[in-house]
Amino acid sequence: MVAAVGGFFFIRHYSTEHAESTAIAHTDFIAGSILPDELRRSDFAAPVRGARLRQLDRLSHHEFLTEGILRVKLYGPNGQVVYSSDHSLIGSRPVESGEVTRALHGESLGDVTQLNAEGGTGSNKTVLESYVPVRLGGGRPVGVFELYADYGPIASDARSIFLPLAAGLAAVLLGLYLSFFPILKRVTRTLRRQVQEIEHKAYHDSLTDLPNRTLFEDRVERGVLEANARGTRLAVMLVDLDRFKDVNDSLGHHSGDRLLKAIAEDLPAQMRRDDTVARLGGDEFGILALDISDTSAVLALAEKVQAVLANPRMIDGIELGVDASIGIALFPDHGDDVETLIRRADVAMYRSKETHGAALYESEHDNHSPARLTLVAELHRAISDRELIVNYQPQCDPASGELVGVEALVRWQHPERGLLMPEEFIPLAEHTGLIRALTSHVLDVSLRQCREWQGEGLTVAVAVNVSGRDLLDPQFPEEVESLLERYNVNPSQLELEITENTALTELPRARATLARLNQLGVSLAIDDFGTGNSSLAYIRRLPVRVLKIDRSFVMHMMDNEEDRAIVHSTIDLAHSLGLRVVAEGVESAECNSILAELRCDLAQGFYFGKAMAADDLARFSHSAAAPGHRM
Repeated sequence: MVAAVGGFFFIRHYSTEHAESTAIAHTDFIAGSILPDELRRSDFAAPVRGARLRQLDRLSHHEFLTEGILRVKLYGPNGQVVYSSDHSLIGSRPVESGEVTRALHGESLGDVTQLNAEGGTGSNKTVLESYVPVRLGGGRPVGVFELYADYGPIASDARSIFLPLAAGLAAVLLGLYLSFFPILKRVTRTLRRQVQEIEHKAYHDSLTDLPNRTLFEDRVERGVLEANARGTRLAVMLVDLDRFKDVNDSLGHHSGDRLLKAIAEDLPAQMRRDDTVARLGGDEFGILALDISDTSAVLALAEKVQAVLANPRMIDGIELGVDASIGIALFPDHGDDVETLIRRADVAMYRSKETHGAALYESEHDNHSPARLTLVAELHRAISDRELIVNYQPQCDPASGELVGVEALVRWQHPERGLLMPEEFIPLAEHTGLIRALTSHVLDVSLRQCREWQGEGLTVAVAVNVSGRDLLDPQFPEEVESLLERYNVNPSQLELEITENTALTELPRARATLARLNQLGVSLAIDDFGTGNSSLAYIRRLPVRVLKIDRSFVMHMMDNEEDRAIVHSTIDLAHSLGLRVVAEGVESAECNSILAELRCDLAQGFYFGKAMAADDLARFSHSAAAPGHRM
C-alpha cells in the first residue's frame, strides 16, 4: 500500500513537473511569437484603460484564452499588474512577488497554485501558473506575461489511478505501468493541440485565415534561398485596395470585413499551387510568386489579380468592384533579401497609385535609396542657402499678345548634376516634407521680383504652384499675407495654383486654408485641369477663380477634334461660372489663333516664350506685340 501511495505521488509529481515545463514552454512561445507584434512599451508603463483595454481583451479572447487557459496577466517593470483578463486585478500588486522579480531578470518559471491566490473573481480552481519575461525588439525584459492553465485534468488523471494502486502492490505496479504513459499522452496531446492552435493563430490572419505578415516574410525568405540555389526568379507583390475606406465609411466595418473575406477566398484560387497570398494588415495583401520567367510574366499576373479584384461582388445587397494599386519587386533584380524586396515593392505600390496600373520597382522613385537620400540632404542645403533659381514663363492674351502674367517655375543648379528641372526634385521634396520650405522660398523670391518689376513700370500677375502639404499647414495663409505686406504687392497680383487632384481633397483643414486665402484676395487656380477626376460642377464649390487647361488637350487640338471640343466646352463652361481660363502648351500660331477664336483669356507655352530669368522677362515685355518671334 505504501508503495502504491508512493507510486501515486511519484506519478502525480512527475505529471505536474511535466505539465509545468510544457506550460512554461507554451507561455514562452506566446511571449516570443505573438506579444512582440501586438504589445507596445506603453502597455507596461501603467494599467491599461479605455480603448486599449478593449483591444487587449479582444487579443486575449482570440489568441490566449483557449481550451484550458483560465486567465492571463501582464506585469510592468515595477511588479504592478497592468493588464489582466480579470479586470478586478488591474492595478494590483502580488503580496509575494518573487516569481515576477525572477521573470523580470529573464527567468521562465511556473508553479501549482490557486487561481485566486492573489485576488480575482470566479471559481478558485487549482491552476498551473507560468511566468515568462516579455521582450519587445530584443534586449532586457520590459515586463512579465503570466498564464493560468487549468490543473483539474492533470489532477483528475492522477486520482483516477489511485484505487487500482490500493488493490495491491502488484496491481499498483501494473496500474502504474499501464496508466503512466496514457496520462502523459493525454496531457501532451491536449497541450500539443493548444500549441498548434496558437501557432496557427500566430501565423495566420484571424479574419481571413490567410497567412499573415510573419508567415509571408518567412515564405519569402525560404523562397529567396531556393531561388538563389536554383538560379530562378521570384516576385513579391504588394496589393493595396483603393478607396477601401469608402466602403467602411459608407457601409460599415462589417461590410468591409465581408469584402475582405470574399477577396481572400477569390485570390488564392487564381494563383499557382506554390504561390502565397497573405493579408498583411488592413486592406493590404501580399503575393509571393515563385519561378517567374520575366517581367512580362509578373505584369500579366498582376493584371490577373486586378481582374479578380474588379469582379463585382454582392455585399449586403450592393454590388462592389475593387480597384487596387500593385507594386512589384523581383529577386534578384531589385533585391536579394526579404526586407529589401518588401520595401521596394512598397515603393512601387505608391508609384502604382500615381500611374493607376501595376508598377515594377524603379530606383528613381525610391526616396530611401542612398542616392536619393544624398539628394535630399543636398536639396535641404540648396533651399536653406537660397541656391534655387526661379524663372518666369509668360502668360499672354492670345488675341493681342499682351503680357498679362507669369508663372514662377523653380530650377535647381546642382553643382555636379547640372540644371535640374522641377520633375527631378519636386516629388522628392513632397515625399520628404521639404516642399513647405521650397514653396516659401519660391513665394518669397517671386513676390520680391514682382515688387521690383513694379518699380520698373512692369505690372504683371505672378502664379506660384503650391502643394497639398502647403494647404494642410494652418500657418500658410498668414505666411502669404506677411509676404504680400513685406513687398507691398496687391493680393490680386498673386495667383496660387493647385493641381486638380489636390483640389479633390475633402480634408476640412485644406478647404479652410483655401477659404482663408480667397479672403485675402489671392486668386486660386486649378492647374492641369482635365487630367484628374473632378468636374466643373465640383470645382464650382471651391473658391477658385482660374482654370488652367492641361497641355495634353491644347497641344493636339489642331488635329484632334475631340481635344478641340474638350477645350471649347471647358472654356464656355468656365466662363459661365465666372472663371478665367489659361491654356497651357501653346506652341504654334495656329494653336494660338484657335484659342483667340474660342475667347480663351490667357495662353502660355513656347509660342510666347520658355521660362526665362527676370531680366529677360523685362525685355520680353517690350516686344509683346509680336509673340511669334519669341522662341
